[in-house]
Amino acid sequence: MIESWLDFPFWLGVPATLLVWLTTAAALWWFFQRSRLAPFWRDNLGVVAPYFSSVAVLFSLSVGFMGADIWQRAEQAQQSVLQEASNLKLLSNFAEILEPTPQPLAERICTYAKAVVQQEWPTMLLDGEASPTAETALNNLMLALTTPEFTARVDATLRREMLNAFNQVRKYRVNRIQLSSGHSHIGKWVLVIFLGFMTQIAIGLVQLDKPRAQAITLAVFSITAAVTLTLLAGMDQPFTEPFAVLNTPIADLARCK
Repeated sequence: MIESWLDFPFWLGVPATLLVWLTTAAALWWFFQRSRLAPFWRDNLGVVAPYFSSVAVLFSLSVGFMGADIWQRAEQAQQSVLQEASNLKLLSNFAEILEPTPQPLAERICTYAKAVVQQEWPTMLLDGEASPTAETALNNLMLALTTPEFTARVDATLRREMLNAFNQVRKYRVNRIQLSSGHSHIGKWVLVIFLGFMTQIAIGLVQLDKPRAQAITLAVFSITAAVTLTLLAGMDQPFTEPFAVLNTPIADLARCK
């Protein structure tokens, strides 16, 4: 259920999450103020202010740790794309230096960049999988760097630098694909949502003798929690809208003849 919510489009996730949290708040208000058990709860006035504070602090800390984890994932995704593009650009610069010898190399760099943008990126967004076309293009690029003809014509030091750049491209491509699939650990989301619900209960218990204040406080907290968690859910997958890491650095390298 939580995984389905995390996969919601952001524009749908915001109203859906608000509806769930506000409905829960309304149900709690009715339970504390209008249900048959309302007199029982009023008999417990003055018991729970410290309890509310401790639950709210736990919820705040959990959201903070969750946010830090998600922002770190987003930063890793951004760096993976930038480093992949940077090392591809380095290979492209080496190819220009070696002209006219490495014409197949320049073509294969361009072919790989196009395969990432046109084939792998949509596949990655859809199901978090690599594209066979991009994998083939990357393997062909490696073959161009290891042919006997290339080895004979290119200085060993330069060839070593080019192979190192290629290995970096492969490494950051793997990182990019891994970060595109899945979410933060589902247990973290369960904990945050549970603590949010417990905070709603604690707020309701604190304001038992003030129905209007109770309704307002529950509504404010529920809106704040719903929007915050929806924003975090939107950032949990770093390659999806509205906070998507873009493929622009690699796309710039795909603009070749």
